Amino acid sequence: MGDHVKYPEGHVLLRKFHEALPVIDRGEGIYLFDTSGKRYIDGSCGALVTSVGYSNKEVVDVITQQLAKVPYVNGNHFTSRACEDLATLLCDRAPGRLDRAFFLSSGSEAIEAAIKFARQYFVDLGEPSKYKVIARTPGYHGNTLFALSASGRPRYKKFFGPLLHDVVMLQTPYEYRAPVEPYEGAGEDFYIRQLEDTIAREGASTVACILLETVSGTSTGGSCAPKSYFRRLQKLCREHKILMIADEVLCGVGRTGTFYAAEQEFFEPDLMILGKGLNGGYAPLSALLTRTDLVDVIAKGSGSFMHAQTYINTPSSVAAGLGVVQFLDRHRIIEKSRETGAYFLSELKRRFEKHPVVGHVGGRGLLAGLELVKDKRSKAPIPRSLKASETLGRVLMDKGLVSWFNTGQIDGTEGDILVLGPPLTITKTEIDELVGLLEEGVNTWFASFSKNLI
Repeated sequence: MGDHVKYPEGHVLLRKFHEALPVIDRGEGIYLFDTSGKRYIDGSCGALVTSVGYSNKEVVDVITQQLAKVPYVNGNHFTSRACEDLATLLCDRAPGRLDRAFFLSSGSEAIEAAIKFARQYFVDLGEPSKYKVIARTPGYHGNTLFALSASGRPRYKKFFGPLLHDVVMLQTPYEYRAPVEPYEGAGEDFYIRQLEDTIAREGASTVACILLETVSGTSTGGSCAPKSYFRRLQKLCREHKILMIADEVLCGVGRTGTFYAAEQEFFEPDLMILGKGLNGGYAPLSALLTRTDLVDVIAKGSGSFMHAQTYINTPSSVAAGLGVVQFLDRHRIIEKSRETGAYFLSELKRRFEKHPVVGHVGGRGLLAGLELVKDKRSKAPIPRSLKASETLGRVLMDKGLVSWFNTGQIDGTEGDILVLGPPLTITKTEIDELVGLLEEGVNTWFASFSKNLI
């Protein structure tokens, strides 16, 4: 095997068939090194995962100690000290009355579990007519079938449409492309009125839950809702007995400046999903948080949560989350990241807000998005046939910057967003290096790409 692998070389089913992928050798802090010795800055934590950086010895030690004791037990037979300790750490700081934690292996799995929990709750409550799920577009909740059904990614329907479930869709608050102005005020009223109309149309007696990202992730480049949106949404859902599921797989565990993004919104969801930054990339781990009063309804009804998978509450995976959260707490990483996050966004805005191809720079904390456009005044997108994300992504990789792109956020086809989210441990000096490399890459790409926009 050489320093790159391209399909059909080797035996791994690579997701991309037309790209030669570098073979990674090791990682350290915010940096990755491939087998040729080339160094990369991981500007997106892979897929917004590596929250505490690579080769974090403190996290590795916690996992190693657990592996030496017991790596796995069936979650139907045993619990473990690691599970109990991480559940306590998460619940003690959770918004509202979230005081129960259930551990799985991925965000998609946890989304499926949350939706099944909501449905089972209403069946056991004696209200089996409540089964509908409301979600928002653009948005993303995972790639398993119901999680994908609830994701605002219309392009997936080309392949998987017959397999997907019906989900009631609303518009995601998306400041740069909000249908009314000002965003604060008229925009907020628009989105809340849409929810009110949807509940009235569908019938509150049929709606079980609403699933939403507290801070929209890769689908909008970190767009935040208007200031009172969540408080008004919460009031409506409480009135109509609709459970609120906060998807914080991407925006939680410090990514947006507080441990839970919901803290900044004064939002108290009924269920919450964590992943990505919770495990830091050290083991597959996600979490579903909920409340004892909801669990009690199921306990007194059917008697058990009708959802189990082989790796629920696995000690070695949970140890990764425990190590990450303890590291974040011990070194006050999230508190420090508020300052570095503000600096990160200010530098991105300073260098890119006037760039001819960047329509918007947004985000919160250490989550940022640059929306690429053909025309800044009209906000017209770059035609997807030009493959802006793909060509820019290759230039950035060539220069040693790993980034994340999303496409199709405008109408399912059109739209390009560059998403950045470095490790929470990043320093200001490293931010300067990252943003400088990004600027160099964007300018190099634009010098040859701009002729396509005439």
